Amino acid sequence: MPRAKVKQKKKVSESINSLAGLFGPPPPRPTECPDCGSDSILPICYGLPGPEMQEKGRRHEIVLGGCVLSNPRWHCKDCFNSWPEDPPPKGLNGIPEWQRKHLAEKAAEYASLTADAALPPQHDEPTVENCWQRPDGRKVFLLRFPWGRMRIEKRFHLVPLGGTPVYDIRAGLPPMGADYARVHRQAALAAMRFERRPSA
Repeated sequence: MPRAKVKQKKKVSESINSLAGLFGPPPPRPTECPDCGSDSILPICYGLPGPEMQEKGRRHEIVLGGCVLSNPRWHCKDCFNSWPEDPPPKGLNGIPEWQRKHLAEKAAEYASLTADAALPPQHDEPTVENCWQRPDGRKVFLLRFPWGRMRIEKRFHLVPLGGTPVYDIRAGLPPMGADYARVHRQAALAAMRFERRPSA
């Protein structure tokens, strides 16, 4: 192997090792997901993936977390929960003018969702497979689209500021070329309709 390629390979390997070292030794493998209780758990690996790591990702033996270090170390295959999670948002950053604009936009979006949720669902709207409330008040919805599954959360961090709840996509991406904004709205509508059911 040419010397330049050997040096490059060594540099990449050292970079991966240094990234992994920031987290210290790996924690013990959990026995179950803290959200749904499933034992279908995968480790999340960070850093520049080499061929072996890429192959493990393709075989769904690990989850590739990318090169940006984050808190989650484990991922549930059944409910898409990743933990320990990054702290959920609290309040808003930015200047007061931007905060007021953001709150007004989210309020208008929520009002539009509320109005549309009273209408019959569209033929391609997802169905809610499961729903539960977390200890901090957030609501989790697992949705089934024709192309796959998605996890969204109903968050309340804007409510103390006079805002409205927000539905955020947490896991599960639509296929390439799909209208992400439309998928997001369909997911939020499905969750809102599910909440309105007498048994929800």
